[in-house]
Amino acid sequence: EDGIRDYKVTGVQTCALPISMDWFQIFVDGLWIAAMALMSRASLRAYKRMLPTAKVPMQFDLKGAPTWRAAPGFAVSFAPIVAFIIWLTLFYVGQTADEHSADKFIMQFVRLILAPGICVTHIWHMGKALKILEQEGQLRS
Repeated sequence: EDGIRDYKVTGVQTCALPISMDWFQIFVDGLWIAAMALMSRASLRAYKRMLPTAKVPMQFDLKGAPTWRAAPGFAVSFAPIVAFIIWLTLFYVGQTADEHSADKFIMQFVRLILAPGICVTHIWHMGKALKILEQEGQLRS
């Protein structure tokens, strides 16, 4: 079947375009979208609790003490923006790989692992930062 039938032979004229759906890629992209949505929600909830003058912990030493702090707007938007840039980059690289190559499979697998990993790490980080800000009295009551 070449996609178009002759109406004189079959009595029906149709156009069946050859469509190749990569369901795994759609699943992975959906997972990234869900992860970024969860990160954005966690960021927004955390931001609403922070005082405008708060200095949010961004990095921690091995003992869990903050080593670098940032303003609330930057702190809550940094990871979702970085996740979006990573997604775009991996999406582009995945599109340029040969359809049936090992590179394509590896890229999809990396994308599959990174989405929930970045999301869980961001949500954990927001929780830890809020706990420290609460101890310091830098949250809204």
